Amino acid sequence: MGKKNSSSSIWSRVPTEKLIEEQGVAPVTDLTELDKLWPVDDEPDALLRFILSERARRRGLSRRKKKTA
Repeated sequence: MGKKNSSSSIWSRVPTEKLIEEQGVAPVTDLTELDKLWPVDDEPDALLRFILSERARRRGLSRRKKKTA
């Protein structure tokens, strides 16, 4: 197999400042602009409930694996 180029790795460590410069992003200064990106029919509370239930489920799975290991 050939040598892997570490600079092309997706896991390479690039400083945040460099990424910001390369991607041309800027901080949000107007929350109404950010609000336009959020889907109208999306319910943030439902998303939070889903995330919390998934975390609880995964913690339960990892605890069971540790007990059987």
